[in-house]
Amino acid sequence: MIHAMFEFTRRVEAARRTRAGVARLPALAAIAVLLATVACGDDAPPQAGAQGTHADGATRERTPEERAADSVAAWRARFGNRVPRPDSVRALYVNAWAAGSRARMADLIAIADSTEINAVIIDIKESDTFLAYDSTAIPLAREIGADQRPATRWLPALVDTLQAHGIYSIARIVVFKDRQLAERKPELAIRHVNGSVWRDNKGGAWVNPYDKRVWDYNIAIAREALDMGFSELQWDYVRFPDVTSRMREVMAYPGSNGVSRADNIRAFIEYSKQRLREYQIPVTADVFGLVTHLEGDVEIGQHWETVISSADVVLPMVYPSHYSAGLYGFARPHANPYEVVRLATTDAMERTRFVRDSANATVGEVMPWLEAMSIRGLTYGAAELRAQIHGAYDAGARSWALWNPGSKYGEFLRALRPADGSPSAVERAGWKAPEWVLPRGRLSKVIATRERRAVADSIAAAAAAAAATPVAPAAPKAP
Repeated sequence: MIHAMFEFTRRVEAARRTRAGVARLPALAAIAVLLATVACGDDAPPQAGAQGTHADGATRERTPEERAADSVAAWRARFGNRVPRPDSVRALYVNAWAAGSRARMADLIAIADSTEINAVIIDIKESDTFLAYDSTAIPLAREIGADQRPATRWLPALVDTLQAHGIYSIARIVVFKDRQLAERKPELAIRHVNGSVWRDNKGGAWVNPYDKRVWDYNIAIAREALDMGFSELQWDYVRFPDVTSRMREVMAYPGSNGVSRADNIRAFIEYSKQRLREYQIPVTADVFGLVTHLEGDVEIGQHWETVISSADVVLPMVYPSHYSAGLYGFARPHANPYEVVRLATTDAMERTRFVRDSANATVGEVMPWLEAMSIRGLTYGAAELRAQIHGAYDAGARSWALWNPGSKYGEFLRALRPADGSPSAVERAGWKAPEWVLPRGRLSKVIATRERRAVADSIAAAAAAAAATPVAPAAPKAP
């Protein structure tokens, strides 16, 4: 306990030296009290139970209010000051190396303290398959060396600090693009039809998305992250490799047993939700931007209607730079950030509503990834980012996340509104959201097909009703 309190005191002093930390010291002090209570056992919360004790020692039935209070106390004892999910999540992506730098995190926390940003998405297992943190109790992770290159050595303390600032924390875990696991444990890898480990065009091996041992390994990592106090879990690379049809012909998936790619991805998401149910957190999934527009599973197992009805939140990567010329009717999609994001997000919103209304099904929230970077010869700044944010809002989304692979957002700060919701610097300088009538003919063929079917069904229903209506006999003619 003494060590824990020493470490926390050190963090309080570090926070005191930042401009944001001064305002948050009361919250930090409250967490210190909670840590002392839990560590020392003083006034520890009672265990939830069905009975209490009278003053004379006789047992009595506990009231629902008492049981609820015990449940809350037990929750807080386990998870501390976990931040609840905001109604509108506005997140920054934070790579593992940035998360491991106290200076970088001080800057990113300051952004969240002073702007509309209220969440961060932090790498827990990276795309190169190493764990980001410096200690794990997972035997398989140790066996394959996934713990040998930790980018951060203070992740639990960082989560505490984020909680103290009221910042919602999301743990990002790359799932099936796991070169290290596939190479060290070839029995868990996608196979080549010749029996060897299959590799993509960059020489990387992937794990077999059908193998439940792979599922359980990632769920074990998720448990460690959630035990640190993260508020949400995000699965990335929850898909099959994106390769040519010729490459797919030589890929073999032991244990697939005829299950389709899309059904397998849904099964993994639902399985992970069931296994992590005790944490009571959202389980979310990243998908390609094209998934909102195209039919089928885009050959990678990501079918919109399937994923949105299994994950709690789905994050389509609607980066304008990633759409090819001609898509959505634009010769240069990246030159139209507002329009592309609005169209792609509208596709997602309308297809989601159809699933909800037609099947009376529970569906996830649509939360697009937006592009906070310059890539492929284009230059994006604050105006282009604000355009994407407005495109998402005008499509009906209420949450979004910003992607910058280096977690460097300085040049985009003018796009962010202050914490009080007033206009951003770029808006105050004269930028305005485009006045644009969305051309419905450019939306997904899935939507167009359903609309035609709905019109045909309406006409058929009207005709059937008319045919079923009795015709009154004609009045007799006068003599």
